[in-house]
Amino acid sequence: MDRPDFKLGCDVSFDVAVAGLDERGVQVLVAASLFEAGAEPGDTIEVSVAFVDEARIAEANVEHREVDGPTDVLSFPIDDLHEQLGPGEPRVLGDLLVCPAYVERQVAEGLTMQGDPDLRSALERCVVHGTLHLAGFDHERSDQDATEMFSLEQLVLDRVRGAAGM
Repeated sequence: MDRPDFKLGCDVSFDVAVAGLDERGVQVLVAASLFEAGAEPGDTIEVSVAFVDEARIAEANVEHREVDGPTDVLSFPIDDLHEQLGPGEPRVLGDLLVCPAYVERQVAEGLTMQGDPDLRSALERCVVHGTLHLAGFDHERSDQDATEMFSLEQLVLDRVRGAAGM
C-alpha cells in the first residue's frame, strides 16, 4: 500500500479491554480504509473509534437505529468523504463504536461478518467495515454496493495484514 497523502486525526478509546489491538493498529486500519476509499490528497480527516461494552452499544443501537440490543459495530457519519470543504477545514468523518464482547460471541458461534477465525481478525474487520461506512459505502443499498464494499474491505485487510506480516 502506498503511503496515504492525507492527514488523519484518529482518536481511539478503549472503554473495555481489547486483546490484540492497540491504538496504532486501529489507526493503521482506519488510514488504509480511507486511502482505499479515495481520501483526497491534502485532506485533514478526523475519526474517532471507541471500543465499548454491550450496554453502551445497545443504547446507541436503540437510539440511532431503533434496533433493540447490542451489535458488533455502529458508524455515525458526519462529513462526507468527498464533499467540498473550505480551505484548510478538517473533514470530521465521524465516529465508530465497536463492541468486543458481542464480536467475541460471534466468533465463538461462527457468525462473524466474513467467517473471521479469531477475535482480533473480526475486530479488525469491524474497524474497516465501520470506516468504509463513514466513507459513504453502504452494503444495504444494493447487491452491487455490497459487492463493492465487501471487496474493498477484504482488500484493505489483505494489504494491512500483508504489510504487517500478519
